[in-house]
Amino acid sequence: MPKSSRRNKTAFSTINVAAPDASSARKIADADGQAARLVAPSPLVDEILAPKTNALTVHSITDAFTLQAVAYILIGIAALLLRVVNLDARPLAPAETQTAVAAWQFLNGNPVGAFPSPLLFTLDWIAFLLFGAFDLTARGLPAALGAFIVFVPLLARNALGRTGAVLASLLLAFSPTLVFFARNLAGADLAVGGASSALILFWNYREGKNTRALYAGAMLAALALTADATAYAILFPGAVYFAVAWIWSKRGVSEPEAVDLAQDSNVLQNPYVRAGALFALTYVLAATTFLLNRDGLGVAFNLLGAWLAALSNLGALTTPLNLLLVYEPLTTIFGLAGAVLALTLRGQAAPGVGLLRMFAFAALFALVWYSLGSDKQAANVVAIALPLILLAGWFIGNLVERAYADIRTSGGLRSMLSGEMPIFLLLLFLTTFIYFQVGAFLQQTRFLPALDAFYQLLNSDPANTSLVAAFVALALITIPLLVVFIGLSVLLVGAARTTTLLAFTILVILSLGLLRATWLLNFSADEPLRELVAPVQTPLAMRDLVRDLEWHSQIRHGDRHEMLIVADEKLGAVGHWYLRNFSHLEWTNQIASGVNAEAVVSPAPAPPPGDWMGQRYRVQADWLLTNAGGLDLWKWFMFRQGGGETWQTTMLWLPTIK
Repeated sequence: MPKSSRRNKTAFSTINVAAPDASSARKIADADGQAARLVAPSPLVDEILAPKTNALTVHSITDAFTLQAVAYILIGIAALLLRVVNLDARPLAPAETQTAVAAWQFLNGNPVGAFPSPLLFTLDWIAFLLFGAFDLTARGLPAALGAFIVFVPLLARNALGRTGAVLASLLLAFSPTLVFFARNLAGADLAVGGASSALILFWNYREGKNTRALYAGAMLAALALTADATAYAILFPGAVYFAVAWIWSKRGVSEPEAVDLAQDSNVLQNPYVRAGALFALTYVLAATTFLLNRDGLGVAFNLLGAWLAALSNLGALTTPLNLLLVYEPLTTIFGLAGAVLALTLRGQAAPGVGLLRMFAFAALFALVWYSLGSDKQAANVVAIALPLILLAGWFIGNLVERAYADIRTSGGLRSMLSGEMPIFLLLLFLTTFIYFQVGAFLQQTRFLPALDAFYQLLNSDPANTSLVAAFVALALITIPLLVVFIGLSVLLVGAARTTTLLAFTILVILSLGLLRATWLLNFSADEPLRELVAPVQTPLAMRDLVRDLEWHSQIRHGDRHEMLIVADEKLGAVGHWYLRNFSHLEWTNQIASGVNAEAVVSPAPAPPPGDWMGQRYRVQADWLLTNAGGLDLWKWFMFRQGGGETWQTTMLWLPTIK
């Protein structure tokens, strides 16, 4: 066999051929044989020489599901369940019914009233079109989309670290305020989540020139700005931070991106131009319900005005901070610690520190903005909580990794079980003891027998309850025990590991408090719900009113919604929503015009002229924590007891059967 044939056979029979680098090129001569130019490798050669990939197998699929991927999947499922399980247990509140009624009216071709959020309007319109109009469908789609907020840290994994990103996702999944506003048709969680994701994606584009991140960020920013005014509290400080960082980077050095953009003569190929076009298209489609409702564009523009108008008057400075301390103490403490750490790091001491500083700046900006402004809506706390959660996840992640490294270098698991674990259990026992003592004191104004003797000695006026004496009595027991436990820990594991142990103990205690707050705020059966974030509610009696009307209509006409009803306009959006299915319903301000009606629904204490019988129903509950101080404040915090509640009622009048 000729040598050339043997060489060819050998070459093509070899499987593991080294493929040339994608950036390599070969020199060929021009027609005159003088000049040489570079030619890229042939695509056919690349295809032949490319390494063969294995087929998709069960083993390859299982390898893709790492422990981290499984953690994100489980966190996502937990977040979804927390936001959609028993979603219609409570009727829609007045603020929720504005959006639901507007979407329902628009779907049926009727004039649309005022609504606060174009994006929620669009989501409700889609849900009603596909599944019908109910309390569940009104809240369902926004709540399900709100569960995706737990994947925001995944976009910033390079900055947060793997451990920090997983912990931040866990905090987002179980955050009491984020779960509450996702379950109650408020656009704050979608707005802040979308705005935060947009900033992270833009940061990733600046770092890696990934245009897909830029385009996705533009669309998310547009959706956020149509969801709620809180998006501006995130995007504005983020834009300011990016602008300052860009100006700072221009000092004495050339910006490569600026050179690239200057050399790009085709404007349509500019990624910023394309991102701007995607932003405008997404904004218009979301605000106008796919160009069907032009009024939504004006509502979206008004969100900026509403956000700026918050500074027209000064409000109570403590409102956002009170909500953070009551519902998000873990986020507040560890988030502020993370913010301080990020802002004080020198240079590029940690990867992605610039992104962390941006979120620290955004959290502080939102806190100051909503503390000074007159807009005291409870949903505004989301704009502060989400950046703090990201920073808290990063800080706790560093704490976990440092503790793991310290334990590995100083004896491993056996060292932890014999050192930190006994002290940790003692600290938890002390915390449990204090909790039960405080609970007993708040319920009975006296401690359990083991501690009550100290309290009686310190209380100079036995006829009155003294919080100061109670605090001192607890301190006399707690502080010596705490000093003993800490001293023992220092002797066993050293000062550094003791500090970490105390931080983890605080973390565990606050985590238990977070779970308790999530349950009380979102799954309590109390009526009214005695929570700071829900001052106005719709009682379950509103559904009883609708069921009674449907029953009488079925008796009279054989149809649940054929009854001729006259209703007072004072019932507002709540009445329009819950009476929407009655086809013969007349809204009026003159209740006397309902003399020929088969039923009259009115807050007025007197019926129209004629012979009527009536039944009273509660249709709105207002709760405020007024004049609460000292013992009453702590009772509310521990047991959700107290505060002032008022009820608005309406009458159902039916003709007397003769």
